[in-house]
Amino acid sequence: MNTFATTGFAAPPAPAEAQALEIDGSRVQVLVAALSAFSENEPDARLANYIVHVNPPQDGLSQVVFEPRQPEGQPPTLGGRTAAGREINVWVRESDHGIERVSRSR
Repeated sequence: MNTFATTGFAAPPAPAEAQALEIDGSRVQVLVAALSAFSENEPDARLANYIVHVNPPQDGLSQVVFEPRQPEGQPPTLGGRTAAGREINVWVRESDHGIERVSRSR
């Protein structure tokens, strides 16, 4: 009985297949505008070291948050800054995809 109970756990789990990411064209326009503002505010930051959150539009604005990744095993820090850079929030107008405002963490 013991052999039967552990047989399914002997092999490591198979890696998940990569899936295509489908993004609406208007969200891409918001991201392009926000990326430009991100680059201006954190010119030395590597985008690969960030997680990007695109929030649903609210009151005609979409908020895009560029969150720096934490180093492995490090707890979150107050203020939104890590060795990768600082957190940048960009609000993009839905009407013309212009930048409404930008905020940077301390």
